[in-house]
Amino acid sequence: MPSEKIKTCPKSVRIGVQEYEIVQHNIKQDPLLTEGNYGYTQDARNIIVIDVDLHESKKKVTVWHELLHAARFIFENEKPKKNADFDELEHHFIALWENSLLMILRDNPQLREWLLND
Repeated sequence: MPSEKIKTCPKSVRIGVQEYEIVQHNIKQDPLLTEGNYGYTQDARNIIVIDVDLHESKKKVTVWHELLHAARFIFENEKPKKNADFDELEHHFIALWENSLLMILRDNPQLREWLLND
């Protein structure tokens, strides 16, 4: 029996050992969304906010964008040097994303299915 497609954004996502709540507000509820923002991340509160009125495809990209912010907050142990060359910067970001992105995708099957669903 084929599995039912996930049609809505999950309400929470695990990133490493942390759980981030995903909430959807409209522009009237949330003044931070009126500044041309589609969403934002509150790291101290582990909350991702996205505009509920976005088209579904833009909502998926916005959630992924905000998850990348959250992953950086969690996994960036040290910042690159100000005078780092391209090779150092490239490896800094590869190291930042190689485990964190795999963990997000592995630990959140509902998110993964929603993001990749047409």
